[in-house]
Amino acid sequence: MPRYDQTQRNRPMAGIATLVFGLFMFSFQDVIIKAFSDQYSVLQIVFIRCSVALVPIVIAILWISGWRGFVAYEPRLLLLRGLFGFLSYLGYYLAIAALPLAEVVTIVFSAPIFITVLSVVLLKEKVGARRWSAILVGFLGVVVVVGPSGQIADLAVILALLTALTYALMSIVTRYVGASDAPWTMSLYSVVVFILGSVVASLLVAVFEPAFNTEDPSLQFLLRPWVVPTTTDLLLMIFIGLNWSVGSYCLAKAYSVAPVSVVAPFEYTYIIWAVLFGYLIWSEVPAVTTFVGLGLLIGSSLYILRRELRTRDQNTESELAPRPAASTRQADDPPVKAAGG
Repeated sequence: MPRYDQTQRNRPMAGIATLVFGLFMFSFQDVIIKAFSDQYSVLQIVFIRCSVALVPIVIAILWISGWRGFVAYEPRLLLLRGLFGFLSYLGYYLAIAALPLAEVVTIVFSAPIFITVLSVVLLKEKVGARRWSAILVGFLGVVVVVGPSGQIADLAVILALLTALTYALMSIVTRYVGASDAPWTMSLYSVVVFILGSVVASLLVAVFEPAFNTEDPSLQFLLRPWVVPTTTDLLLMIFIGLNWSVGSYCLAKAYSVAPVSVVAPFEYTYIIWAVLFGYLIWSEVPAVTTFVGLGLLIGSSLYILRRELRTRDQNTESELAPRPAASTRQADDPPVKAAGG
């Protein structure tokens, strides 16, 4: 049973506005980190960002839940969720060091496709022909984005795809813990894993870095040694730590005050900021294929979301109604085993 109060989801406009604002805040973080990708180590940036973010998260937990907010119902799963999150964000930052921001964001938008596939493999959920068709359309969108330029085997593209995969794994774990642990508790565990992960990875890099001599921007961003940042850069790193806390809170709040079916489609507004900042700062003009692939991804993801929400509604109704003599459920209407988060 949840130990925190879940606000009734009856304020759609507030949820949409909060989500869009949170994504706008995240876009500043991505711009700053991409700008730092040729100066600092990504692990150093993650360490500073998360160390700063830890402070408001701890304050929020104490304010909302007191000391009991530090205790998780599923600590091992929260640590696993944090590990997947660390790998996801690390892959994303390394990818944007080498590719246009809009292209990376588009590839990462394939995460809902991975979530559905992993739900079949790990949660044993059933997916019918229509949703499998949507999955194929989504993967076709990814191929359209990266295929024509011959980048299908490029390291940055692989990192972007791994970002989507590990984000999907994180979401699968969230399905188990989202109904029992509060969002701030999940954020706390994730930030701690990010900090420890950046330290451990930095030690490994210090040992093996001399063996690498590469011109690849992604690998350089990973293998670059830590340096003392300038005052301005340090302030920017502190800013993205606070920014991340605000953005995370906005996303959690958005889904607590409005239905998923209303809020989730507006996550795609992030591509607007990615295209805008990419063009204004780095003169990145997305190819036509990027927009075509994005359209395929958005269409397939929204269809999958619609089918899953319809399934949840049907399952709720079937639990309240008397059992019929024979089931009329279609193959494309599987039960959702755990709460999404």
